[in-house]
Amino acid sequence: MEQDDTVGSIADRVRAPLETVLGERPTMEHVLLVLFLVVGVYMYQGASEFAPDAQTFPRLMAGGTAVLAFLLLARNYLTVVAPLVGAGLGAYLTYDGATAFLADGGGLVSLVAGVALLVAVVGFRERFGESVESFVAEPMQVMGDKETPDAPTDEADSEEAADQTSSDEESESAAMYVYEIDDPKGPVVTGLLCVGYMLLTFTIGMLYATPIFVVAWALWARMNVLKAVALTVLSFVTAYLFYDLIQDDIAEGWLTGWELPAPDDLLGLWIHAGDLLQWVVVIG
Repeated sequence: MEQDDTVGSIADRVRAPLETVLGERPTMEHVLLVLFLVVGVYMYQGASEFAPDAQTFPRLMAGGTAVLAFLLLARNYLTVVAPLVGAGLGAYLTYDGATAFLADGGGLVSLVAGVALLVAVVGFRERFGESVESFVAEPMQVMGDKETPDAPTDEADSEEAADQTSSDEESESAAMYVYEIDDPKGPVVTGLLCVGYMLLTFTIGMLYATPIFVVAWALWARMNVLKAVALTVLSFVTAYLFYDLIQDDIAEGWLTGWELPAPDDLLGLWIHAGDLLQWVVVIG
């Protein structure tokens, strides 16, 4: 009992300053957001090792992840934090675009985006902060009808509406895993899957690690089979297009140097195997 009191006292001492900084009670969601922030910053820096033409896409995705994770962590102070982040991002894009433009005539998109962002932040600071707050912090219904159902007219209608709501919630929870904000399972599993994805990327490369990660997440989330297959195929096609058009190093483990056969090589092997089988059948 005394040990439990000691653990609780330590937890309270840790939680109190975090609650002051965050402006709300810390939960496992904040732990997951910190993980996304760290991974985003790391991947943004790691993409600098790519060829210049191949840096744009991974840096855009990693930078977007880091910025959005930070804004979600600071969601209670967005009217102040958002203009500061926007000004910093605008200054960085302007400097990066201007440097590239002076060097080789490139970077025009970054330069224009940076200047536009600076103008928006400086000229419309309050409106900019309110817009970011509305986008980041306010709940949004992504799917389904936004209209609320009419109020039940009698007790029978009320019971029918309650049964319908319960049925809808059960069908929804059966399709996807949902968790309460204080339930550590969801954020912990998602975080472990992200760490596993990184380790797998360092081992066999991003090309095949990407669909494996999507399959693992879809199985854990109990996603509908057709949706899971479609999402997996889409992730693999996206990774393959990046491999084929931009940077073929993503098919290689960055730490191990291990490289699995590329899809076009596997297709060639299947074609040769089919020809060999046909030749064996003809000879036989």
